[in-house]
Amino acid sequence: MKTLPITITSLVLTMGLVNAQEAKPSAEPAKAPLTIEERKASISSIEAHIKERRDRLDEIGADVLRLDDRLEGKVDKIVNKLASLKDSNSSRRRVSQMKMAAMASLVENAKKYQSKRAELISELKKNKPTEPKDYVEGDLKIADDRVEKRVSQVLLLSKSFSQEEDIEKYTRGGRGYYYYGGGRGGWHNNERVSEEWLQNNRDKSMDKKQRDAVKAAIEKSLTRYESLANGVADRLKDAKLSAEYRALLESEQEHYVDVLAKRKAQLADFALVDAPNTRAISHSAAIDIERALDDAVDDFQSDIRLIKQKYGEVKAERQRIQKLEVNLAARKKWLEDYEAGKIKIPTK
Repeated sequence: MKTLPITITSLVLTMGLVNAQEAKPSAEPAKAPLTIEERKASISSIEAHIKERRDRLDEIGADVLRLDDRLEGKVDKIVNKLASLKDSNSSRRRVSQMKMAAMASLVENAKKYQSKRAELISELKKNKPTEPKDYVEGDLKIADDRVEKRVSQVLLLSKSFSQEEDIEKYTRGGRGYYYYGGGRGGWHNNERVSEEWLQNNRDKSMDKKQRDAVKAAIEKSLTRYESLANGVADRLKDAKLSAEYRALLESEQEHYVDVLAKRKAQLADFALVDAPNTRAISHSAAIDIERALDDAVDDFQSDIRLIKQKYGEVKAERQRIQKLEVNLAARKKWLEDYEAGKIKIPTK
């Protein structure tokens, strides 16, 4: 780890040197215009260059996917673990609170993917995109899949909360005899509120709290996607839309309709209350799990930093490829115009 600052410093210095070199005026004499043969040869040369860069991008992208898969595996493991547990008389609300915290984190993560999705859609709308369209569309699919996965994970945790049970409120210990002062005595009732009933009441309270929050979130999502679907439908009525933009809107409309169907099904399924298959754990076991979750958060931060670093390389490579593809398209267009007689080269 001690070498990291040196690596970063070296990178900064190297970039500074490159920028300094680029800033210097070229000392080379002006080159003669390319001949038609050279222009045609440059097409295959740039195509080969693009292939090399795409191969390199695939290598970096595979590294990102491996890191991402590892991170997702950890999230799955934690969610499934929490979904299999419930509180006991000794842990009281500790497990439920961990579940609530996990659900809140999953919701926030889903919102980040939705924000990323909005950025990707904006990129696809650009007349002059900075990244190749096929890669942006791939990112868009991943963002959509992640949002739906987070929703499913929240619902899984929600259904794992202990449901209300019919439990006797009082423990029956019979009657006991006691004495007043002066030798007089009497009977009293030994009944007391049972720990099981108290725990069931805690479970019921936490279950209602989380169910109300989840139901409200699903209903809010339904309203949001209905609004988005209606907005796209209105825009599609414009006869002046370009074919490319219309295709993008139609794709978005399909996505919104699909999500709406999923949310309606999730809301209907959410109304069904089944007894969860969970086991109660002790207070000390709950603390151990809490500590393990804290360690997992540290691992997440480390993985996320690696993913961000790799994704920065992916973005830079994509932008390089996009510039090459723009250059290639311009050269092909020039040759097409020349062969069609639209461009004349002056002869000496």
